[in-house]
Amino acid sequence: MKKIIVIDDDPAIQDSVSLIFSPPDYEVIVCPNGNNILAGEFEIPDIFIIDKQLPGVDGLEICKHLKTHEATKNVPVIMMSASPAMSEFSKAAGAEDFIEKPYSVKQMRGLVAKHTA
Repeated sequence: MKKIIVIDDDPAIQDSVSLIFSPPDYEVIVCPNGNNILAGEFEIPDIFIIDKQLPGVDGLEICKHLKTHEATKNVPVIMMSASPAMSEFSKAAGAEDFIEKPYSVKQMRGLVAKHTA
């Protein structure tokens, strides 16, 4: 079972990702903000999916944080945003990929499969 941590404060996105990636193939852990990630209070997943716009801390900062720590630097990160301009900022922060909201089920599944194969 592949473990996905989704960091997004939007309940609709949380539900969407949880429905796209369901057991027994996936376990989805939802975090409404990045506080527990920055505090190191999580089990290392197979992949992170992080929204850019979060309360309190920017999703790009969470990505940079993950990429500078030994335990998580090689865990793939997919950044999400409604702004296509965020693609370049995501790469600069160390993210392996970017997906624009609204996304399709096929797009999301394809990106996760690409980075967890």
